Amino acid sequence: MNINDIAKLAGVSKSTVSRVINNKQEGMSEETRNKISKIIEEVGYIPNSMARSITVSETKIIGVIIPDVENPFFSQIVRGIEDYAVKKGYTVFLCNSDFNRKKEQNYLYSLLEKRVDGIILNTSGELDSVRLRELLYKSKLPIIVMDRKTNDFMNYPGVFINNEQAAYEGVSYLINKGNKNIVYLGGEKSVYTVQERYKGYLRAMGNAGLGIGKNSISYGKLSIESGYERTCKLLEEKADIDAIFASADVIAIGALKAAREYQIQIPDQIEIMGFDNINLCDIVTPTLSTVGQPIYKIGEKSAKMLIDSIHNKDKVFEDVYLQTKLIIRQSTR
Repeated sequence: MNINDIAKLAGVSKSTVSRVINNKQEGMSEETRNKISKIIEEVGYIPNSMARSITVSETKIIGVIIPDVENPFFSQIVRGIEDYAVKKGYTVFLCNSDFNRKKEQNYLYSLLEKRVDGIILNTSGELDSVRLRELLYKSKLPIIVMDRKTNDFMNYPGVFINNEQAAYEGVSYLINKGNKNIVYLGGEKSVYTVQERYKGYLRAMGNAGLGIGKNSISYGKLSIESGYERTCKLLEEKADIDAIFASADVIAIGALKAAREYQIQIPDQIEIMGFDNINLCDIVTPTLSTVGQPIYKIGEKSAKMLIDSIHNKDKVFEDVYLQTKLIIRQSTR
């Protein structure tokens, strides 16, 4: 099946099919575009540039897709990936999806077209395109999933931590210090890690027989600004808070900023704990207690697993789970 065959089935010109394949919007109706896209999906057509990636020799390039290059968590992961990849003679092609699934999918198409040897993916969510899902499967391109799971990539190996257990241990620490009214500041609700950490929070609170207040759970962007704004709102409403458990350090750092502005003494009046152990935790005032992930090692292990799978395509690789560690600093007692 080639582009000419697709054109004949759709009753259009070859150039019209080409515009659909290359995501060009001009020169056709939505009805025609949908018709061509449906035929492409039904026949499982792979463009020549993608098909060649199955048979050509190595390019020594690996693609890495992350949601936010400005977040220190992801930049530290990329450092681990790059250090290992370069040592093994590979170049890293970095893609920043901005938590945008459409952008992430376009990057996946581009990496297939560029014939990268493999992809390390920190996904923003489920794929919208059946065609892309089939292309990835048919290409047999090695893919390593990192940090987050989704249904579309459940059959690919990855490097993870036990997010639920790690959050449980962090919240349990706060409870053992006498805190009862503990707020959970999550990232985007749809994100796998945010939900797993929420489960750990609920388990710790439930095991301690503690109730969840109506303002105790909130979700928002994975950013300092989001943590700051949500904490300001809680303090403005004079919510009864003993401690804050944030699903990411950047959110916790925003909470610290808000507490300073409201002249809240940390940790005497409110204790704050983050999640990740990014480099900023040792720099902010007070220094931030956190559930520490081996961030660099996650990146390094992901690169090693990908390169091993490139060289051993018939080998079945299992998920790897790395250990977390509570790191207590000045923001908790």
